[in-house]
Amino acid sequence: MRISVIIPVHDAGKYLAEAVNSVIEQILPDEVCMEVLLIENGSEDDSANICDGFADENDFVHSFHIGRASAYEARQEGIKQATGDFLVFMDADDKMKKDFVSALCSYIKAFSEKGEIPDVILYNAAELSTPDKKMFSFPFFENKIYGPDEKQDFYRLMCSGDSLNAMWNKCLQKELGNSLVENDKKDRRLNHGEDLLQTAAIIDRAKGIAYLDRILYLYRINEEGLTGSYHPEFLDNQALAWQAFDEYACRWTKGEYAGIIKARKSLTCTIGMKKLIYSELGIAEIKRKMKAMMNSAFYAEFAKEKLPEWAPEEDVFVHGLQVAADSEKALIRSCRKHKIKSFIKARIRKNGI
Repeated sequence: MRISVIIPVHDAGKYLAEAVNSVIEQILPDEVCMEVLLIENGSEDDSANICDGFADENDFVHSFHIGRASAYEARQEGIKQATGDFLVFMDADDKMKKDFVSALCSYIKAFSEKGEIPDVILYNAAELSTPDKKMFSFPFFENKIYGPDEKQDFYRLMCSGDSLNAMWNKCLQKELGNSLVENDKKDRRLNHGEDLLQTAAIIDRAKGIAYLDRILYLYRINEEGLTGSYHPEFLDNQALAWQAFDEYACRWTKGEYAGIIKARKSLTCTIGMKKLIYSELGIAEIKRKMKAMMNSAFYAEFAKEKLPEWAPEEDVFVHGLQVAADSEKALIRSCRKHKIKSFIKARIRKNGI
């Protein structure tokens, strides 16, 4: 059995070595081999050299440089290049638990001995700061394959929340991965919302899904990464991802979850606005970008809808500013307060007070 670990890499030099070492240090069961595919896409830091260094020192690590490509495209390229029987995905700032590969392979072997292997194996994860605390409470049973007629719970989870979105807690059979690439639309340059879109395609196409109730993956909350800071393409990317997701949701649930999906789109708008107004950009630049965001079709349609009941407190606060009578002034006022507080905190740290 061969396991392919696919890691898109973009400006990940700060954490990349730690991530890759957590893979290299895996203890492989008998008759199991592994390859690591580092898909470096246009980094401006030393990520490219780090990737090449790992490939030079380890014959099972392969470094690919694909130029300025998106996270979505990097993952798709990884699937194309993979030669394993099973594919797993990892972000370049996260880590694998020490028993990741051994636990996963034992689970696959147990199904194989019964004459059936799922297309997808879902597993649990934890934040790096709390490695023994499960991130997700999935309503699935172990040692069971959910077939085509038993995927309604997966559809409902995909439509009602983001607990299934991540690509980094799923193992795919290579054949399923190939079908995702073969049916891919070539114009999807997504750095945001790509997990939603790729996971929806996986759940839609999978003939059998299994769940392993183990923490195998450690997720880093990284405010400097693609998900943590302001990026001008965020909302446009998300709009494209949601547009594609709507087709899946309509087919899966016939509009049953239209309300909560609309609320999640509103939350997406709020997250985009929050990243902007609390960014390090100057006030004048924030005002300019805010007007552009407010004039976008996606924001105009969904920003003032109700948020999901589970929306984080900070997002609820920003959403309140978005729906205020003079939302632009309210948002800029909060932006100014944030900058003042950040300035004071920086001075305190500098002076050691």
